[in-house]
Amino acid sequence: MENQILTELAEKTQGLFYFSESEAPLTIENLGQVPKDELRMKLAQLYSETPGTLKTIDQEAFFEKIVGTADPGDQVMVANARKFTALHTYLKDNFSDIQVTRIEGGVNVPIIITFDLLDNTCIAIATYAIET
Repeated sequence: MENQILTELAEKTQGLFYFSESEAPLTIENLGQVPKDELRMKLAQLYSETPGTLKTIDQEAFFEKIVGTADPGDQVMVANARKFTALHTYLKDNFSDIQVTRIEGGVNVPIIITFDLLDNTCIAIATYAIET
């Protein structure tokens, strides 16, 4: 099942970019079985940060902002926003405990979307924003 999910995620994120002051691809990573109360520490360790730099943001607001900021006259941005909407729908339809985390404090701001599989394996979809 895990392989099927990872394959489906790879298809949904192929050619998908997070637009900020640059464009960043999305990557998928299996974080293993991470207890909920240890996820922040795990993300901080993976990114060599302190837990205080992690900020959890509302998933609905995160995806709505992507769609809402897409320039309607830019077909690439509109298509990308539609892909983000499809990804969000897929995540909501198939997983619970979806969490969006930003690691703030620098110009390169990692953004990690995490969720658990039925066996408590944590999957991360990571990208980054450039914010100067």
